[in-house]
Amino acid sequence: MNSKRINGAALEMIMRDVLQGMSGFTTEVCSGSETGRMDIVAVEEAENSTLDKATVIPFPGAGKKP
Repeated sequence: MNSKRINGAALEMIMRDVLQGMSGFTTEVCSGSETGRMDIVAVEEAENSTLDKATVIPFPGAGKKP
């Protein structure tokens, strides 16, 4: 199959079959779920691991008077 390519109508049929399979799978998996529902497992305070510091780099020519 090194020189054979699938194109045209055959490729479209394969792609449609794949999309239908994906649609069917998604429908089966999601059939028992509720739209817009999410369980909150835990509420924890966020850790602040960043330090409040900055390095100031002087702008070239700053402080020079004309």
